Amino acid sequence: MTEGSSAGELRFEVLGPIRAFRGDQPIDLGPPSRRAVLAALLLQPGRPVPLERIVAALWDGDPPENGADVVLRCIGELRRTLDPERTSLLALTDGGYVLRVGEEAVDAGRFRASLAQARAEHQTGNVDTATGAVHRALELWQAEPLTGMTGSIFEAAKARLKQDRATASQLLAAPDPARAATANPGATGNPVTPTRFSASASVPASAPASASPAPAAADPAPSRPAAAEPQTKPAAAEPSPAKPATAEPPAKPDYPDAVDPWDGHDLFPPDPMSIL
Repeated sequence: MTEGSSAGELRFEVLGPIRAFRGDQPIDLGPPSRRAVLAALLLQPGRPVPLERIVAALWDGDPPENGADVVLRCIGELRRTLDPERTSLLALTDGGYVLRVGEEAVDAGRFRASLAQARAEHQTGNVDTATGAVHRALELWQAEPLTGMTGSIFEAAKARLKQDRATASQLLAAPDPARAATANPGATGNPVTPTRFSASASVPASAPASASPAPAAADPAPSRPAAAEPQTKPAAAEPSPAKPATAEPPAKPDYPDAVDPWDGHDLFPPDPMSIL
């Protein structure tokens, strides 16, 4: 039984409006300011929350002058409402105010526990168990988480919760790892070794192996292509030695026959005296 309860366990809801129950009976939490103080404490169940952080959560860093007094009055009212027997359910410690309940007392804690179980089961291939854990986790959601709470501290908490919910939805859509491995053997990380056939083998691969299988013949080494023989070019015919050309005598110039210029003339004129 949760500490501080006499008629039943205390449980709290933040995956929707801020609510509290003792057993199956809802608890009247009072005005919105009191619900906001309880919400700030439920963000860290079982752990101390400094007074300054509660004040910052309620007024988003801009509190009134009496902000701390308002928070203290709300804490006093929550003590009387949640812990009428004064069992130190809501106590002041050196680190701040702590609501002494376990994670399982808050629906957000149960949601995260179911989500962690679903992840673990899914990784080991227990898809049916993982699916059941996810459905249990999603059934805890009532509406917008921390409904009515505003400010940066509450908005950050809402974003984390919504991200966890998206993760749960992804697990429902994720394929079965075992089935995926069967459908795609190469996806398991163990590559399938391709069957190699010997060129000389005549037994098909599906034939059963004999009791004493003979060692597989080593694949013949690939033959090296024969080097092409160099083609011998036909020997060029050696030219026969040229006969020396016979020198023909130079042609005699066709000169006219020599004429004696003195032919028909007396070399010596006649003696003029003889003419007389």
